[in-house]
Amino acid sequence: MTNSKHSILVFGATGRQGGSVANALLKAGWRVRALVQDSSKAASLQLRNAGIELVQGSFEGTDVIRSAMKGAYGVFSVLPANLAAEDEIRYGISIADIAAETGISHFAYSSGASVGNELTGVPRFDAKPRIEAHIRQLDMTTTIIRPMIFMEMLVRPGFGLDKGHLVSLIRPDDSIQLTAVEDIGRFVAAVLADKTRFGGSTLKIASDRLTGRELEVILSEAAGRPITYERFPDKVLAANADLAHMAKSLEDGPLAEQVDLTLMHEINPDLLTFASWLAGDGRSALDAALHI
Repeated sequence: MTNSKHSILVFGATGRQGGSVANALLKAGWRVRALVQDSSKAASLQLRNAGIELVQGSFEGTDVIRSAMKGAYGVFSVLPANLAAEDEIRYGISIADIAAETGISHFAYSSGASVGNELTGVPRFDAKPRIEAHIRQLDMTTTIIRPMIFMEMLVRPGFGLDKGHLVSLIRPDDSIQLTAVEDIGRFVAAVLADKTRFGGSTLKIASDRLTGRELEVILSEAAGRPITYERFPDKVLAANADLAHMAKSLEDGPLAEQVDLTLMHEINPDLLTFASWLAGDGRSALDAALHI
């Protein structure tokens, strides 16, 4: 279902993930409404110029959010990565509650692939599963999206690419599943267009799956110079609880669960590989990491 008379309210539209969703929804024929903190900023004006209706407000402004949801068919909710855990939970629950109260037909929430069936006891890792649990009990059709690790995470400055190597979390012969942010938008557009198929589901999404050795080959080709791959030393992981948690999850936790890439292609025929992403949207990030 896509109809120019139906609108979707998008949170985080001035960011990468929300912006990807807003753009994909526009291309799919939806009317798009976006909650922005400052409608005069360049990122907001870019949305308006693309044909997106802007609503100025904040996560605290529940009356503004409620008004923005009136008459909308669906909502896409994503929260900033830099929020404190208690704020993430509060805002995530509040947005979902208002959506249920205003009669939203289909609510999509972007969670994280590292979410498992059990809480970890670490607040920042437990925020998303707490929000998910609350969303599932609401009287509203919902879909939870769990993107795998963003491709951008592998080409950030400071991880050794400028020195000819990539240091990351998997062992060289193990695989990591990656998601291009641009693909998230296309997945969400597909989900909101098919309430019957995706309503009530939790969809773990990925764009590509590669071993550390395969990353070496792809990055070397893209960089035009040799790039070797290595895992963080055990002593580094032992000294950093966040890195250790992610490494453990990639070995035998939620991040190790295999996403069906054939299904991903069926839902999103324009799925990006890591190599194609590096040749396109990821090129500037790679150049920055290489100090070009």
